[in-house]
Amino acid sequence: MRPAGLKVFQERDRKKAGLYSFEQRRQIKLPPRFEKRLRARKRAWTYFCAQTPWYQRTAAFWVISAKQETTRLKRLAVLIASAGEGRRVGPLSRERQ
Repeated sequence: MRPAGLKVFQERDRKKAGLYSFEQRRQIKLPPRFEKRLRARKRAWTYFCAQTPWYQRTAAFWVISAKQETTRLKRLAVLIASAGEGRRVGPLSRERQ
């Protein structure tokens, strides 16, 4: 790295580091109360479990990363509805919206 890049890196705000899903070192999973709601819909749970680990982690992060509880619940409802229909959740689908 060049001196200018090193200087910027050293002066970065460490509070903002590790916010994104790809920066997370821990295993990302749905909280038990959310997983329970997803498991209650058998078809949705079966579809969700059949997806790749990448999708499961990213979808879980999409749900739990919302700042407000109401948004997390809305996202969970979208995830459950999409999985129940046998399709990926909107932001992670390859279909045109």
